[in-house]
Amino acid sequence: MGFGQLAFLWTVIIPVIVLLYYFFRKKYKEKTISSTMFWETVMKETKVSPYLQYLQRNALFYLQMLALILLVFALLQPFFKTKAIAGEHIIWVVDTSATMLATVNGETVFDRHKSEMMSLSEQLVGKPLTMMTTGEEPTILLRDETNLSFIQSTIENLTVKYEHEQLPKMLDFTESLLKGKETAIYLFTDHVERSELPLENEAITWSVKGTPDDIENVSILRFGATQSDKGVAVLAQLSNDTTTEKRGDFEIRSMTDDKVLIKESVVITAQDTLELSFKDLPSTSGLQASLQIEDDYAVDNESTILLQQQSSQTFVDGSLHQLVTAAFQAMDIPVSSVPTEQLVDVTDDAIIVTNQTSQLTTSDSPVLLIGRNDESAKEIIGEITTERDDVFAYADMKDIFVSSIYPPFADYETIARVNDEPFIQRSERGDLIILADIQMTDWPLHPSFPLFLWSAREQMSTNSDYIGTFSPNERKSLSLVAEEETGDWEIFSNSAEFITTFQNGGQFTAPSQPGLYVLKSGQTEKQFSVALEQQEKQIEKGTSFTIGTSSKGSVQETVETSLVPWFLLLIVLLLLIEWEVQRRRGIAN
Repeated sequence: MGFGQLAFLWTVIIPVIVLLYYFFRKKYKEKTISSTMFWETVMKETKVSPYLQYLQRNALFYLQMLALILLVFALLQPFFKTKAIAGEHIIWVVDTSATMLATVNGETVFDRHKSEMMSLSEQLVGKPLTMMTTGEEPTILLRDETNLSFIQSTIENLTVKYEHEQLPKMLDFTESLLKGKETAIYLFTDHVERSELPLENEAITWSVKGTPDDIENVSILRFGATQSDKGVAVLAQLSNDTTTEKRGDFEIRSMTDDKVLIKESVVITAQDTLELSFKDLPSTSGLQASLQIEDDYAVDNESTILLQQQSSQTFVDGSLHQLVTAAFQAMDIPVSSVPTEQLVDVTDDAIIVTNQTSQLTTSDSPVLLIGRNDESAKEIIGEITTERDDVFAYADMKDIFVSSIYPPFADYETIARVNDEPFIQRSERGDLIILADIQMTDWPLHPSFPLFLWSAREQMSTNSDYIGTFSPNERKSLSLVAEEETGDWEIFSNSAEFITTFQNGGQFTAPSQPGLYVLKSGQTEKQFSVALEQQEKQIEKGTSFTIGTSSKGSVQETVETSLVPWFLLLIVLLLLIEWEVQRRRGIAN
């Protein structure tokens, strides 16, 4: 405790003067008593409770002295020193991606961060807090909130949303909320590098709460399947990110009857991947793969996929590299190689894989264009970045090298880029265009190549009972018509648990948890799946650190909490009591 205005210490003379006056005042009062009949009774009552009688006679004096002393303390401006979060404005960015469910010492990283947020909320001392969660669309949960109970209630209600944190987009959004004040931004995540933080603004202190513990992770990195007349073919890739060899069981179940189709013991060497393939499995509506192994992150140990009987044939242009045909065959997809000049005779329900640009306008069949025959390619160097699209649900493009690309189509949607140049596009009717020949990339050497071709074919195949694969919380406009004009669509899990509804013609939002789901409207049912994004299958060790110049880079500061309002409140209360005592004495007199 301290005092802000010791210069007012001289005011202590006021209660001293009142006290001296009390000592020298006349201490008795002359009264004329007509009878002494009750004198003995009155004296007995006074002797029984002398202190109470004394207090009653001198109540006004003590109340006035106490009020004067409190007034002296109020003039001295007393305060308590407490520890508080540094900065005038506090922003919390909470990572709600799937990797936050990694377990450390029996507690998830997300729960650990929630406990830390609860502790930090006690140090806000009335400072405004803005809290937001990460994702494709950042969500602001609190805006300049000072109510501690509401802040703690919001922390308690935080849940994991499974979608990728999209950190660069989140940081740009966070900077748009700055008000020119000294700001402390807390980032509750698992891993972020110092170089990823924007440090140009000198009024910001960044405090990163990471996960310094080593987290062991073994995952089903990729899982794909295709169904044909011969049965089901499966391709799986298991990844071991730990420094030790891992042993476990890999299991595939049929979603139709919950029957185990494959159960195999697996051994995955340290820092390596294991590829598995199975053919001629029984036909089924869907498959669930699970990896029973000891690690600290269980979310990526399961993967589900929907299957449908493909009615579309696949025709590959004979002028394309033979690796294209081989990739389809690796997924057990029957394909036919035809000369370029015979593509015009392909039926409407087929899928055409070619590099002939004219097929995009002349063919009524969906087209997968690989390269272009009407333009020249230019050299390019850079990393591949992808949009949030279900065609990449099982195909990770991160490590692919591209040496050259063709010019893009002006009116087509770009879903993948190389160094900000379009690499993969989609036409209005759903055709997919890869703006590079197979020879210009090392893509066929990666397991993601056949999985991408499989996903592309799944998208372009017509199936009214299957609406696709989505990322967690993905928003998309679907051309669905309910049975009734004003009807709603209901979303159920594969175990018939009700999830949510959305209006007919409204924007569809996928559930957050990966798995299989059913969309219902009356008797109409459509299936879809939610797949964990590839980025959420890798966990990196992070650290906690503070960086910035705001408040000299300190995460805490000492705050003086004034006690003057409380003293003034007590003085007002004492004045009210004095008035009541005086009023009662006046009535008695």
